[in-house]
This record gives sequence, structure tokens and C-alpha cells, in this order.
Amino acid sequence: MLSDLALWRMYAAALAGHAGVAGNDVFSVAGAATFSGLGNADAQVGNWCTYQLGDGIPAAAGVYAPHSGLFAAYWLCLSYLVESAAGQPALLRAAAGTGSLQADLARYRQAVRAWRPGPPMPAGVNAAANAMAPAQAHQALLAALGERVPALTAALNRCLLASQQEASDLNMAASLYAAGVVFRCPQYALDGWPAGLAAWRAAPAGGATAWSVSLPPPALAALAGAAPAAALPAAGSWPSFLGLQGAGGAAVADAINAAPLAAMVEGAPNGLPDGVNGLALSLGGFGVFALTPGSWFDAGLLDGGQAALPAGAPDFFGAAGALALLPTGAVIGYQPRIALRAGSPHQAQALAASLTRVGPFAVQGAAQDAPGAVACRGCNGTEVSFDGSGSDVPVLLGVISKPVS
Repeated sequence: MLSDLALWRMYAAALAGHAGVAGNDVFSVAGAATFSGLGNADAQVGNWCTYQLGDGIPAAAGVYAPHSGLFAAYWLCLSYLVESAAGQPALLRAAAGTGSLQADLARYRQAVRAWRPGPPMPAGVNAAANAMAPAQAHQALLAALGERVPALTAALNRCLLASQQEASDLNMAASLYAAGVVFRCPQYALDGWPAGLAAWRAAPAGGATAWSVSLPPPALAALAGAAPAAALPAAGSWPSFLGLQGAGGAAVADAINAAPLAAMVEGAPNGLPDGVNGLALSLGGFGVFALTPGSWFDAGLLDGGQAALPAGAPDFFGAAGALALLPTGAVIGYQPRIALRAGSPHQAQALAASLTRVGPFAVQGAAQDAPGAVACRGCNGTEVSFDGSGSDVPVLLGVISKPVS
């Protein structure tokens, strides 16, 4: 049978291969169907999802889970680049008469760290009582710097404008839900997405298949060894591939998650012990859509992760740094259909009754409000079928990122 480790590994590798993930790019496979707002008729809800996708810098391994935000991390990094530039003796002498530059930078960073995107706070609520407002801290810092670091002050100005609620070409209107409070967040684009989704929705339901895969593939061992680094799950670091509920769920889980990949490849006849023997997945729509930040972002200032930072600065560009990766593409699917191959008819029936999720795809009935859920269509011998061909909700399959250095 196939363990969770094996299922995630093969599924992630197959997705990454079809999406064209290559070189040093990192593929973070989605562990749950999320970002259903990308298909919302309210463009401002879609903008909020685009912001979250573009801004979320994934951890370097495991399922897709942002561990830092690009906009805030970049803005904070700029303040350290200013400090590094201010280390030049001429600039320090010139700034001496305007007060403590270090104190201005400390207040500025406090304001940047306190900034959050989202609807305005209610009147009288101060979410950062000990921080200066970003605009105030910004003006104080720029007064100390004068015209001495024009490229960095221009970049700081762009970040401030992007963070404000006043409309500009550096931010965009967003809403958490349809007809909700409208606010502005930093600009990101998901290139080609509106046209791509419209084409999927215009196609007949259950029509042509955009992509299909059967797991395990014939060259199982080769595929398992070829997965990108981010697609190689460590034991215990990923959710179960098969979500189960009910009194028998734990027993079913124990039965299907017992075999490591090595045993699966080298153990029982045909390489697969008896149990859950594989699955077939097909999608009515499949696409890779480029994620790009607005013109508030200047990658050149980061110098490929080699930008000069002062002593004591955070390790922005290290493997676990807040700017270690830059999201460059979203892999999105549409109308999934799944056939799960069990080890016996009895196990197939148990799975049909207990499954709440297959990989990132929620099962209808077990999770009514899940985006892009698939409905169980019952068993045919050892095969359990799930069908999402009637859904018009797109499903995030993963995010592609590039190392900043």
C-alpha cells in the first residue's frame, strides 16, 4: 500500500513536473483546497486572494504555508539598507545635526512591524499603541536622511504609498468577502488569471481533460528520487494525504499509512504491499499563472540577496529568512476527478464512508463549505470515485518560488 509520505511525494513531483518547475525553483504543494475567492464574482475579493498569494513567502519545505510577507519584509529590509548606507562617515556627519538616526530607524521599524493589511480599524481602536503611525515615522526618517540616499528614500516612499488607504497605482482595492468593507492593499498581479478562469468556465462541464496523472507511475523509483527539494516531505511534517472521520477512521488510517516509500518500492510483489494501491487524478483545467508584485518592489535593491546589511540585521536572505524566496507563480486547477484504488472491495467501501479529504481536495458532505469539493460517486470493486466536474470553483494546487539569491 502507499503511505502518506509516498502519496505526497509522488503527487507533488507529478504536479511540479507538469508545471515546469525547474532549476533552483521551489514548488510548495497546497495541502488543502484554499483561495476559492480567486473565482469570486467580486473582483475585490479576487484582489485580496491575489495579494495573499503574491505576498505569502512559503517555507522552504513541506506543504504550502507562508511564513513571512513579502511587502512588510521588503519594507523592513529597506530600513536596514538605509542604516548600512548611513554607516558611511560623510552621511553620519551630515545626519548628526538632525537628531539620532538610529532612534529614527528604530521608530520606523516599529511602525513597519505594526502595519497590517485589511479593513480599517474601528474608530478609537489603536492596534499599535506604542508605535508611531507609519507616515509620521516615515517623515521623521526622511528628514534625517535628506537627499543623501535617493534610491532608498524613493523605495521607502513607494512602500509608504502602497500601504496607505489612499488610491494609487501602487495599491489595489480589496475586500475579505463579497459586498464587504473595501480597503486597499499593496498591488500584486496574477497574470492571465481572469481570462484563464473565463475559458475554463466557458468549456462544457466534464469535457476535455487538461491534465491527468496516475500514481504510482511506471517509473516509481525514478520519480520518487526526482522530486524537487520542497516536494520531499519529512516524516510528520505534512498532513495525512487521506483525511478520515468516524469511529473507524483511526484504524483505516493505521492500515493505509504504515509503509515507508522504500518498502513500497522494494518490498511486496510489483513494488506495492496490499492496501491503498494508488490513485488517478484528472483536471478539467490546469494552469500556471505568474505572480508579480507591483512597482513598489525593486528587486535590484536586494542585489540577488547580496545587498549590504549592517551588523545585527535580521538574516533576510538565509534559508529560513523572511526574504529567502520570492513567489513567482500560482499553479491552479479546476474540476478535479479522482479514482482511489484500494486493496480490496471491503477497504474501498470503508474509505468511501470515512474519507473527508483526498490530498488537497475536500469531500462533499464531510466538508460542505470547502472550496472545489469533490463528491463521492461510490465504489466499483476496489475503486472509489470522486467527482468535482460540476464545480466552478478553482483550486490552488501549489506555488512556485525562486530563491532571492
